[in-house]
Amino acid sequence: MPVRACAQEREAAGEELFLAVSVTLGNETPSPGAPEELASLVHTAGGRVVGFVTQNRPVPDHATFVGKGKLEEIKAAAQAGGVSSIVFDHNLAPAQVSRLEEATECKVLDRTELIMSIFAGQARTAEAKLQVELAQLKYALPRLSGMWHHFSRLGGGIGTRGPGETQLEVDRRKARARIRLLEKELEKIAGRRDRLAGRRSEAFSVALAGYTNTGKSTLLNRICGSGAYSADRLFATLDSTTRRLDRGGAGSVVFSDTVGFIERLPEGLVASFYSTLAVVRDADLVLVVGDASHPCRDVQNEAVKSTLERIGAGSVPRLMVWNKIDIADPGSLPSGGLLVSALTGRGVDELLSAVEEERRSRLEWFTLRLLVRDGRLENWIHENCVIGSFESTPEGVKITAGALHGFDSVVGRLSGIDGSLLTIERTVWSQRSLDRGRPGRDG
Repeated sequence: MPVRACAQEREAAGEELFLAVSVTLGNETPSPGAPEELASLVHTAGGRVVGFVTQNRPVPDHATFVGKGKLEEIKAAAQAGGVSSIVFDHNLAPAQVSRLEEATECKVLDRTELIMSIFAGQARTAEAKLQVELAQLKYALPRLSGMWHHFSRLGGGIGTRGPGETQLEVDRRKARARIRLLEKELEKIAGRRDRLAGRRSEAFSVALAGYTNTGKSTLLNRICGSGAYSADRLFATLDSTTRRLDRGGAGSVVFSDTVGFIERLPEGLVASFYSTLAVVRDADLVLVVGDASHPCRDVQNEAVKSTLERIGAGSVPRLMVWNKIDIADPGSLPSGGLLVSALTGRGVDELLSAVEEERRSRLEWFTLRLLVRDGRLENWIHENCVIGSFESTPEGVKITAGALHGFDSVVGRLSGIDGSLLTIERTVWSQRSLDRGRPGRDG
C-alpha cells in the first residue's frame, strides 16, 4: 500500500503526529524561534510535532537532503515516536521526497507543501480557494514526473495500439488546462476589485501588513468597529478586508487588512495572491504591525520588510506599529514605532492621530468659491477632501480644503461646470493654522 495512503488511515484514527527535521546549511545561522514556528505551522494544519531532528551540513545531499547516517536517525526516531508524517523546514526536490518516503515509510512534507495545506484549510471565500488551488497546481506540476513512471512502460506489439498518451502526459495536460482556467477566473475577480477600488480612490488608503498572527484583524476591528474574522492562529485571514472610517468633517480613511506574511513565504503563494496583495501595493500608507510580545519580533519584522519588497510595496510610506503591548514585558518593549493593544484599545487614539498627521502631510490645499450652491459638488468635497473651512456668504459659498490626490484631481472634478460660477486657487496652510483648524497663508 502506498505510503501516503497508510498515513491517511493513521490520521483518520486520531491526531496526525509529525517528526520535524531542520538542516543548517553552510555558514547559515539558525533562525531563533524556527522550531517553535514549525511546530505552530503543523498545529495549524491539524497535526502535532512530537520530535525534532537537526543536522549541520555544508550542502544538501542531492538524493535525500540529509546524509545517510542522519536518514537512519530520522527513520528510527519516526518509528520510536509512532509518527505518520515527517516535515522538513526546507523545500525539497520531488526525487528527494520520493526517496525519503521510501526510506522512512512515512509521508514527507516540505515547508512549502505544509504552508499550502494550511492555506487550503483556511480559505473561506471563492477567490481564496481559487488562489490556493492555483498555487498548489503550479507547485505540483513539475512534481508529477515519477508519480506515473509505471505507466510509461507501455509497449507496442500485436493486439495493441502502441503507447499512445501516457498517464503522466494526460495529468500534465489537465493540470495546465486547469491552471489557465483558474488564472482567467482570478483575472475577472481582480478586475471587479479594481473597479470597486476605483470608487474609493479619493479616500486615504491605509493597509495593515505584518507577520502572521500579530493581530492585524483585531486591530482593524478596534479601529473601525467592524466584525472582520480574527483568531489566535497562523493565517487566520487570507482575504482582503476593507473598512471605511469616517473622520467627521475631515473626510474618510479606508483601512484594509490582508493575508499575513511569514519567513520564506512560498513564491507560488505570493504569485497567486498577487492581486489580493494589491491593497498593500496601492496603499497611501502601510501600517507594519508587529507583535511586541514575541521573542523573535525583530526577525519577523525583517521577514515582513523583505516580503513587502517582493510584492512591489517596498516604496510605500510606512509606520511601524507594535501590537500586543498588554501581554508584553513592560521592561522590554521595542523602541521606535507606535505601541498599541488592539485588545484593550490602548494607544489606538495615538495611532489614528499619526495616520491623520501622515494624511495631512500629503494634502494639496485649495480655496474654492461658488457663486451658486452645488449640492453634489459640495458632498464630493466633503467625502474626498479634508475640510479646513466652509463659509456661506451672500455671494455663495467659500470652501478651503485639502485634496489628497492633488490639486489637479479637484480641477478635473470641476470640469463641465460653468467657469463663470466659480473660482479656485491653491492655498498654503501654515502648521499653526492647521493646529487651529483655520486657513492662513505662508509666503
